[in-house]
Amino acid sequence: MASPSAPGSSIGARLALAWFVFSAALLVWPLYPWLGNHIHPRVLGLPWSLTWVLLVVATNFVVLLVLHRFRVVDDVELDEHEAAPRSPEPPA
Repeated sequence: MASPSAPGSSIGARLALAWFVFSAALLVWPLYPWLGNHIHPRVLGLPWSLTWVLLVVATNFVVLLVLHRFRVVDDVELDEHEAAPRSPEPPA
């Protein structure tokens, strides 16, 4: 859930979820045979079928970096921990 102070994070999380569902569809039938299941062209010596999978995985990594950078997923968790200060530990 997004906090009221960050209205864009809910939209960002939903867009990210939609992207990850779509990226999974890019790697399975019917999209993979149509877009990625070819030998030619070769990219840096790799067949297109392997290049396609690597591009989707690299794009997922970039999306995860953006989510982490803007703290779209864990903004509520951070707000809850910052709101409750720690009490000092009793001496042993």
